[in-house]
Amino acid sequence: MRGRPAHVSVSSAGAETITARAQHLALILAASLAARIACASAAAPDECLAAWQVSGTVSREGNVAVSCRDGDASCDDDGVADGTCRIQVALCLNVSRCAPGTLGSVALRGAAAEPLAARTAALRWPVGESQVCTEPTALTVSLGSASRRSTTVQVQVRDTAAARSDRDRLRLTCRRLTGGRAIVVTTDFETGALATAALRSPRRVTHPPARIHSDAVIRVSGGMVFVLNRFLGDNVQRLEARRGLRTRYQCSTGTGSNPHDLVAVAPDKAYVTRYDRPELWIVDPSVASCERFRRGTIDLAGFADADGLPEMDQMAAIDGRLFVSVQRLDRRRGWVPAGSSALVVIDLSTDRVVGEIPLRGTNPFGDASGIAREPGTDQLVVSSVGDIYRVGDGGLERVDPRTLQAEGRFFVDEATLGGNVLDFLLLSAAKGYAIVQDADLRNRLIAFDPSGARPPRTLYTRRAFLPDLALGPDGLLWVADQDLSAPGIRLFDPLSDTAVLRKPLALGLPPFSIGFLP
Repeated sequence: MRGRPAHVSVSSAGAETITARAQHLALILAASLAARIACASAAAPDECLAAWQVSGTVSREGNVAVSCRDGDASCDDDGVADGTCRIQVALCLNVSRCAPGTLGSVALRGAAAEPLAARTAALRWPVGESQVCTEPTALTVSLGSASRRSTTVQVQVRDTAAARSDRDRLRLTCRRLTGGRAIVVTTDFETGALATAALRSPRRVTHPPARIHSDAVIRVSGGMVFVLNRFLGDNVQRLEARRGLRTRYQCSTGTGSNPHDLVAVAPDKAYVTRYDRPELWIVDPSVASCERFRRGTIDLAGFADADGLPEMDQMAAIDGRLFVSVQRLDRRRGWVPAGSSALVVIDLSTDRVVGEIPLRGTNPFGDASGIAREPGTDQLVVSSVGDIYRVGDGGLERVDPRTLQAEGRFFVDEATLGGNVLDFLLLSAAKGYAIVQDADLRNRLIAFDPSGARPPRTLYTRRAFLPDLALGPDGLLWVADQDLSAPGIRLFDPLSDTAVLRKPLALGLPPFSIGFLP
């Protein structure tokens, strides 16, 4: 019966009895709570015996679920919308924040377990050290005719020196592109504006309201959209994709800094290259205002030439390391290369410089969004132009991100391609595209075979600047064409190397930099 409790009269003896019972009950509850805490404490270290590392991100304990859109380069390793997601996965043992166990073996189950099993077999067993990780391997999820498919891997490890074990599941989901938009920086170098174009016909063009600088590039990283307002703009502008690309914030990177690239490695951590300053910035892209935007700096002055600036440009984050290209151009002598260029290597966990990789070529250049990776090998590929007004001193070279060694030669050179490489794409070991500037200063879109088995072919030529080349999630090549008579986006089908549109997709101002919305 509900309501007010009945009045109870208790004698002093009865009160003592109730008090004793209450104290006894309290002791039982305390003991029960202590047991629960002890059990929780005993179980917690078990989660540290194994953890997944996906697409180079920091290891996460427990079960992990990853959803990747086919063609999204931040998770799909080849960055091509080809019906298959290739997701880089590693298994880490004895995660460093807990006391390590003595692990005698590991059991893997699931449809995608075989490639990981080969990697774990290569470890030295038993494993007793902290933070031991396998080499990353690409786990594939093929869509077939479906719009979404998943695969799972389960791992179980046991500590042979204690009664501990850890069982974790990894679920990988691949999603097919169903819509999406290209977002393009357009400019006549006096006025800048944004434009978007639907990836599917009729490719409707819109103009978001966000105001941008006349010298800007678009970057889509970590599922976030940024505009880098470069020379005399000197700021990072984050756009809200779900709010009509309205500006969330516009934060300074320092007067005269000229930001060139941005790579997000976590929701609250990204790096920004500052071309006209010697310090690389660490920033928090998740902030709502600019007060706490800068998290720290990394001094790269030690990699500068005689003018005091290293000319840091493009970046790539792979397997816990950040690679930063430094051009080393002597501004006092007309921006000529001052010795060899390099990739600076930074540890993502400590933000310390851990190495330098000298390059075969000088003046690594291009408007590519980050340093490119070669499909199938995971090698970094750097294009160097040397003297921009001379053909024959540059080309494409490979860099191994694990051994931290450059190949020491151009596997495709300027003489073969017929010009300085301004931008390029590698689709496979036998298929690539590049925008080159030839000796007559014409810009040409060419198809080439990286293996050298077939000669390059010119697909399109213009006297005007072709500033950007990008592979869209729709599987088409998007080429920015600044031709004065008919500026716009030109689309090419890589299956046939033919133009998709009879005339360029007009965006208003000439296009300069292309990205794709997540």
